[in-house]
Amino acid sequence: MQPIERIEDFIAWQLARKLERLVFAFTDRAPANNDSDFCRQIRKSSSSAPNNMAEGFGRFWPGEFAYKVRVAIGELEETLDHLDKALAAKYVTEHQHLEMYALGDRAAAAAVKFVRYLEAAGPDWKKEYLARRRAEYRSRREKRRQELQLGTPDSKGNAGARATAERENPAPENPAPENPAPENPEPENQRTRTPNAERRTPNSDQRPL
Repeated sequence: MQPIERIEDFIAWQLARKLERLVFAFTDRAPANNDSDFCRQIRKSSSSAPNNMAEGFGRFWPGEFAYKVRVAIGELEETLDHLDKALAAKYVTEHQHLEMYALGDRAAAAAVKFVRYLEAAGPDWKKEYLARRRAEYRSRREKRRQELQLGTPDSKGNAGARATAERENPAPENPAPENPAPENPEPENQRTRTPNAERRTPNSDQRPL
């Protein structure tokens, strides 16, 4: 089966979306638009089918995708039932009925086939996907480790360069301080002596009164 990269690649979704547009077109005109309850129901079911497919695709995992596609199949079948009512009430012509009914029937058939595929391949697909993710994660971590060891600049351009500089210029074991203190610092009382300190000392020939 061809891989689905986008929801637009899903054939069942394409058919269901086209059916939704046709339903909205004929319910927007007379005589169908006079029956508001009928218009509300068929519009809701026709919109719900592609919406559920898109939600299942967004949930990513095969089991959840399959569940939402099964819900969409039920909505398509409800829309087909409403189309039979529209034909009986002459809201649509036979040509319109055949065109929309064929779209809904083909969309449901494609959806059923896809659900069977998901249920058969889903578990293995999930295991393989998780294994690929783990392998990619380990590869990125190993590459990052080698870049740091070899000094290759990282995304910011500095981590590897820092590692290289540290290896080429290792820091000394006991780095000297930038402003070393003197070995014999001058006592505080000597540093604060005034210039006239000697004048306050008595002379040897002075006599006490």
